[in-house]
Amino acid sequence: MNVRLVRVCRIAAFALSSAILVAAVVVLIGWALGVHGLTTLGGPGVPMNPLAALCLALLAGSLLIVLPGAVSRADAIAARVLAAIACGLGIAKLATVGSLNGPDALMFRSSIDAVTPMNRMSPNGAAIICVLAVAILLLDVELRNRRRPAQFVVFLALPLTLLALVRLLFGVTEVSGWGVLPSTAHAGVLAVLGLELAILSSRVEHGVTRIFVASGPGGVTARRLLPAAIVLPLALGYARLVGQRAGFYGSEFGTVLLSLSMLAAFSLLVWWTAWSVERVDAARVEIDARLQALIRHTPLGIVLVDLDGRVQLCNDAFVELFHYSQAELLGRKIDDLIAPSDDAGETAAMTQRGFAGESVRRATVRRRRDGGLVPVELFVVPLAVNGRPVGTYGVYRDLTEQRRSEARKRGALNT
Repeated sequence: MNVRLVRVCRIAAFALSSAILVAAVVVLIGWALGVHGLTTLGGPGVPMNPLAALCLALLAGSLLIVLPGAVSRADAIAARVLAAIACGLGIAKLATVGSLNGPDALMFRSSIDAVTPMNRMSPNGAAIICVLAVAILLLDVELRNRRRPAQFVVFLALPLTLLALVRLLFGVTEVSGWGVLPSTAHAGVLAVLGLELAILSSRVEHGVTRIFVASGPGGVTARRLLPAAIVLPLALGYARLVGQRAGFYGSEFGTVLLSLSMLAAFSLLVWWTAWSVERVDAARVEIDARLQALIRHTPLGIVLVDLDGRVQLCNDAFVELFHYSQAELLGRKIDDLIAPSDDAGETAAMTQRGFAGESVRRATVRRRRDGGLVPVELFVVPLAVNGRPVGTYGVYRDLTEQRRSEARKRGALNT
């Protein structure tokens, strides 16, 4: 896992949450002072509804509290309370859809009624607020399969947000058969999108998003292709629409230009990603070859076992020490092969300690293929991938010559 990238994502989540909190407060101040430019954050479109601004401020504040991960019980409760209040306000709005007297009209009623068109919080916006509040409440919940339900909850809201963003980007005001679409605050859509990205970035190293910070080829591919798959079609589609509206070409030629542009852009992106993945994979293969050579030629007997205790790899020194062939060892349980028959469970206990993540070092004896016992110094080294235990390394040093030398020294002293 790329620790530096995880840190960058955490900083980005903090920056986004802070910016959203500040923006929401500015909007509320704008409504209180009657300054139109503040209610739209200086951008085009309709003002952000004060209830929407309040909910975004509550959610951003809640996320900022839990962002560090390890927080006190009081802070965790405060964050849940803020998210729950935002969720309650969103539900109250959904319960009063179609009414002009909903909770989105309680604050600054005279000001928002004077705005044309009349400013109300959209049902989609209220639903997204509820979804994001649930995501923050579930932020650190992890299922047995290491999935994070908060991430899937955010993915439910992303399509609605992207739809609103694309609509604003392309200037869609009406749809045939649907009529004129309701106005949407540009700042509100951007704030919601930023909050969704902040929630995903806050725990990017967990769940389905951890592929984005992986150090291997999968991480490189995800970081290159997925953002481009979202940004490039929007950018090229927008450029095509601008050219068409400017009269440079018609609809048919614009479609041809868009198709050719996307073909060229994605071809170049795929080539660039494949080249980068090839470099990463070549470096991994080189490191793996060096490690295999070190394991193969070291004078210490080394064996790798999985969580079932079955041999996955062993070197020549291990084969020579215990007189088993590679074919006899691979796939067999190591304790069945080399544990003394009268060890009183010592071998199994050491294996379990290794599976539990504990490093063990002990002088002991192990059984050879012919049944003879050999004194060894054993090192049990836990092996984990992405924080998940996958097995252990057993490193064996033959103590036979050392014991013989010690016996000769004791004999010489006794004589």
